[in-house]
Amino acid sequence: MYLANDITPACPEHPGGILGEELKARGISQKKFAEQIGMQATHLSALIHGTRNFTPAVAAKIESGLEGISAAIWMKMQEQYNKDTRRRRVDTSKLVSGYSPSTHKVQPALADTHISYGGSIQIVLTIPESDKALLENLAERLHWKYR
Repeated sequence: MYLANDITPACPEHPGGILGEELKARGISQKKFAEQIGMQATHLSALIHGTRNFTPAVAAKIESGLEGISAAIWMKMQEQYNKDTRRRRVDTSKLVSGYSPSTHKVQPALADTHISYGGSIQIVLTIPESDKALLENLAERLHWKYR
């Protein structure tokens, strides 16, 4: 089961793209809109193409030129885009299904680390038998050798 907050879009939508679509739908050119709100056309273009982000000042300018869309909405969309982009950076292929770092912690007394001269690290863990499958799954995903 997924919670709404756990779902990350495959390709997060930058709010600038939404602004570009909104201007197009209203028949307003980017250049004309930039002049209307007192913004450089190149700055607006970068915003629309997602290479610049919305700030409170920019969102307020856009609110003044687009009736019906508040600065708060633009900022919320930017915050959501930032969150989705950060979540996409997590390499989910290295995660183990069912593992929660907050509930599965290795006790220091249960781990013993040995460093060999070959540059590899050997870690010996003592885990409950019930976690064996979990550890095997993790080792397989991370290409670890285990016995």
